[in-house]
Amino acid sequence: MTYPVKFYTLYTKPSAESLLSVLQSLRRGHSNFSSLPLSSSTDQSTDTIWIDPAGVAGYLTSIIASSLQWLTDEDRELVWDQASLRISERSGRSAAPAINRAFMINNNLTIHLHEPSLTEDNLGLKTWTSSLLLSRQLITLVKHVPSGTPRMLELGSGTGLVGLAAASIWQGLLSEVLLTDLPEIVPNLQHNIDHNASLFPEQRYDGDSSVKVHCRALNWADATDTPSEQYENFHLIVAADPIYSSDHPRLLTDTVHRWLAPSSSSRFIVELPLRSRYQRERADLRQKLEVFMEVIEEGEEVGYDDWEGADGQPIEVRCWWSVWKLRDVAEQSKPITSST
Repeated sequence: MTYPVKFYTLYTKPSAESLLSVLQSLRRGHSNFSSLPLSSSTDQSTDTIWIDPAGVAGYLTSIIASSLQWLTDEDRELVWDQASLRISERSGRSAAPAINRAFMINNNLTIHLHEPSLTEDNLGLKTWTSSLLLSRQLITLVKHVPSGTPRMLELGSGTGLVGLAAASIWQGLLSEVLLTDLPEIVPNLQHNIDHNASLFPEQRYDGDSSVKVHCRALNWADATDTPSEQYENFHLIVAADPIYSSDHPRLLTDTVHRWLAPSSSSRFIVELPLRSRYQRERADLRQKLEVFMEVIEEGEEVGYDDWEGADGQPIEVRCWWSVWKLRDVAEQSKPITSST
């Protein structure tokens, strides 16, 4: 499989315009995890070549390594800069600067998100595949939304994609959507809520009040951060890709137990990528949830992450989603004991 783009061979001393045209054609749009394999071509010419996706990085590196002495100083710097950018785009999200992305959830809904540069352990600053997949599942999961315009809590909201999608798709069914994450993630969450404010007008055209969408910090490890009154609990809690530590199954389970309303109609919806690295944590999460909840629907689906494999194609990600309800509502006022 080859790129349907002509790559000018450097020994022919292509013009800056030609090289910049190639580099522009190689520009990686900010992935929405739906990339398709590139088509192939057999067209050839004497001053151009067709490169397999796996060879693109080598081609870009050769441009940076070349003196490009036939170009002017200004053009040379511009070509080098663009080649460097194309390499960073192919080096994973952590190599990229702050970006803005548009995620198409369905034909009627596109959500625009800002992602700051990833630093240290702030994985919540990136939009993950499972978030997009769960957002697109919401239209079919509407049957699990409790009646009576309940309030919804999202745990580990990250950039806010799932919560914002739910507030839009389930608008009219929910009275409130609260997006939560660690304190250092919340400012970007608020930015994304504000940026998508047009999705939640104060008064809808059909006369129904719009859903209230807001955010705050919520640290799962802080057991003192809990509803003080029963009316503060949520009948619907959602989470996407919340497990990337051995402590998270216990912390997530305890947080769900603290914040989920003790009602037979309450639901917990979660989606997780089936990463082999966290197989034990996924099993641990399921075991801990089954202490006081049971699965009423589950399934698997496939998406694509925003970095490439050795063949230059997007990496496939298989995810598991599930919907949970409380086992014995009468017992939910009692504390649970999570095995460690």
